[in-house]
Amino acid sequence: MLDDSTQALHAALLPGFGVLRIAGSDSISFLQGQLTNDTRLLDDGRTQVSALCTNQGRVVAILRLRQLDEAVYALMPAELLGRVATQLRKFVLRAKVEILQAADLHVGAIYSGPAARGPAQTRFDEAALTMSPVPLAGATEVVTFQYAEGREVVAAPAAAWRAISGLSLTRPSPQAHDDWLAADIADGLPQVIAATSEQFIPQMLNLDLVGGVSFTKGCYTGQEIIARTHHLGRVKRRTLRYVLPPGVAPVLMSNLLLDGAKAADVLVAATLADRIEMLAVTNLDLAGRALTTADGRVAEPKALPYGVTSD
Repeated sequence: MLDDSTQALHAALLPGFGVLRIAGSDSISFLQGQLTNDTRLLDDGRTQVSALCTNQGRVVAILRLRQLDEAVYALMPAELLGRVATQLRKFVLRAKVEILQAADLHVGAIYSGPAARGPAQTRFDEAALTMSPVPLAGATEVVTFQYAEGREVVAAPAAAWRAISGLSLTRPSPQAHDDWLAADIADGLPQVIAATSEQFIPQMLNLDLVGGVSFTKGCYTGQEIIARTHHLGRVKRRTLRYVLPPGVAPVLMSNLLLDGAKAADVLVAATLADRIEMLAVTNLDLAGRALTTADGRVAEPKALPYGVTSD
């Protein structure tokens, strides 16, 4: 019979996510000059939220970083792996850095406590996760990202994933991705995919409110615009949460309206059985107002777990 801690752990594959491996003796200093957060803090084992931006301060991708030995692993939507790798490689120059997609790592979610629910999940063997990182061909390892309360992400080779979860890698649950996004939305955690890449500065995505931006670390790509926006306190648009009745989810970057005029851009949408959860980048003067989709459905505002202001 399983003990209570094992019963409270469930797993689900997330094939929509992938991992880059940034290795080499200069990996931390290199990333320090490219990302919005202070990568020097990674040596304490934390999972760090950060963003890669354009020179204009627009977010290309949101990354979750974890350092193991001499490599940093970056978790992100799989469709952005190539774009992020290409942008980072432009700045390598003489730095001792190698940027590769960790193609042999399969990504999945680990839910614990109240978050461990839903038909898309299977029971998870906690003991298997506590094993030491397993070196494989290509120097990849089992990497655990502390993602949010009650949720972790594990990137592991196929054999390790089968051992710790019992999940079939060829038949992921079609609902698992939406369940994960719905949990992100409830936690107020933004996500960027190809359709929304390079559209918003970090403050519009609330990245400064969820620990994704350091304003004391020094220069990085896009830093001038991001810092100026912070110091001037002129963030007029923020990411807010809305709920729609069940149906077809709005297309990302489609508009939410107020009295027929554009009020928000849909950033993330998750389809659940009884509703559609959304994050939308919204004009702050319209916070708390119900908006509508182009087809007339009402998007009701919902609270985020943190305060949202223009500062």
